[in-house]
Amino acid sequence: MNKMEDSPRYTVSNDVLTAHLEGEAVLLHLKTKRYFRLNETGAAIWKGLEERLSPDDIVAILVKDFEVDAATARAEVERVLGELRERDLLEP
Repeated sequence: MNKMEDSPRYTVSNDVLTAHLEGEAVLLHLKTKRYFRLNETGAAIWKGLEERLSPDDIVAILVKDFEVDAATARAEVERVLGELRERDLLEP
Protein backbone atom coordinates (compact mmCIF):
# COMPACT_ATOMS: atom_id res chain seq x y z
CA MET A 1 0.00 0.00 0.00
CA ASN A 2 1.38 3.40 -0.96
CA LYS A 3 0.97 5.60 2.10
CA MET A 4 1.02 9.36 2.36
CA GLU A 5 3.00 9.29 5.64
CA ASP A 6 5.55 11.75 4.32
CA SER A 7 2.83 14.16 3.22
CA PRO A 8 2.68 17.30 5.32
CA ARG A 9 -0.26 17.70 7.62
CA TYR A 10 -2.42 20.74 7.10
CA THR A 11 -4.85 22.53 9.34
CA VAL A 12 -7.80 24.69 8.46
CA SER A 13 -6.86 28.36 8.27
CA ASN A 14 -8.22 30.55 11.06
CA ASP A 15 -9.46 32.83 8.27
CA VAL A 16 -12.03 30.26 7.11
CA LEU A 17 -15.59 29.78 8.33
CA THR A 18 -17.33 26.52 7.49
CA ALA A 19 -20.98 25.56 7.19
CA HIS A 20 -21.64 21.83 6.89
CA LEU A 21 -24.80 21.19 4.93
CA GLU A 22 -26.37 17.91 3.92
CA GLY A 23 -23.84 16.26 1.61
CA GLU A 24 -21.63 19.31 1.15
CA ALA A 25 -19.75 22.10 2.88
CA VAL A 26 -19.56 25.83 2.20
CA LEU A 27 -16.40 27.70 3.12
CA LEU A 28 -15.95 31.45 3.49
CA HIS A 29 -12.43 32.86 3.38
CA LEU A 30 -12.75 35.91 5.63
CA LYS A 31 -9.82 37.84 4.15
CA THR A 32 -10.78 37.43 0.50
CA LYS A 33 -14.57 37.29 1.10
CA ARG A 34 -14.72 34.36 -1.33
CA TYR A 35 -17.05 31.41 -0.91
CA PHE A 36 -16.15 27.85 -1.83
CA ARG A 37 -18.55 24.95 -2.14
CA LEU A 38 -17.35 21.39 -1.56
CA ASN A 39 -19.21 18.34 -2.79
CA GLU A 40 -19.72 15.31 -0.57
CA THR A 41 -16.21 13.95 -1.10
CA GLY A 42 -14.59 17.36 -0.60
CA ALA A 43 -16.69 17.91 2.52
CA ALA A 44 -15.50 14.57 3.95
CA ILE A 45 -11.89 15.56 3.30
CA TRP A 46 -12.49 18.98 4.89
CA LYS A 47 -14.07 17.39 7.95
CA GLY A 48 -11.01 15.18 8.32
CA LEU A 49 -8.81 18.28 8.16
CA GLU A 50 -10.95 19.97 10.81
CA GLU A 51 -10.43 16.90 13.00
CA ARG A 52 -6.66 17.12 12.35
CA LEU A 53 -6.54 13.67 10.78
CA SER A 54 -3.55 12.58 8.75
CA PRO A 55 -3.93 12.27 4.96
CA ASP A 56 -3.76 8.46 5.37
CA ASP A 57 -6.63 8.55 7.88
CA ILE A 58 -8.69 10.67 5.48
CA VAL A 59 -7.99 8.18 2.68
CA ALA A 60 -9.22 5.36 4.94
CA ILE A 61 -12.45 7.26 5.59
CA LEU A 62 -13.05 7.79 1.86
CA VAL A 63 -12.41 4.11 1.15
CA LYS A 64 -14.94 3.11 3.81
CA ASP A 65 -17.63 5.75 3.22
CA PHE A 66 -17.50 6.02 -0.57
CA GLU A 67 -16.54 2.44 -1.43
CA VAL A 68 -13.59 3.44 -3.61
CA ASP A 69 -10.19 1.81 -3.78
CA ALA A 70 -7.29 3.29 -1.83
CA ALA A 71 -5.45 4.54 -4.93
CA THR A 72 -8.50 6.49 -6.11
CA ALA A 73 -9.11 7.92 -2.63
CA ARG A 74 -5.44 8.89 -2.28
CA ALA A 75 -5.46 10.68 -5.64
CA GLU A 76 -8.61 12.58 -4.65
CA VAL A 77 -7.18 13.61 -1.27
CA GLU A 78 -3.99 14.86 -2.94
CA ARG A 79 -5.99 16.77 -5.57
CA VAL A 80 -8.31 18.41 -3.05
CA LEU A 81 -5.45 19.30 -0.68
CA GLY A 82 -3.66 20.96 -3.59
CA GLU A 83 -6.71 23.03 -4.50
CA LEU A 84 -7.35 24.04 -0.89
CA ARG A 85 -3.71 25.11 -0.46
CA GLU A 86 -3.82 27.14 -3.68
CA ARG A 87 -6.81 29.06 -2.30
CA ASP A 88 -5.09 29.71 1.07
CA LEU A 89 -7.71 27.72 2.94
CA LEU A 90 -5.11 25.55 4.70
CA GLU A 91 -2.04 26.17 6.80
CA PRO A 92 0.90 23.74 7.12
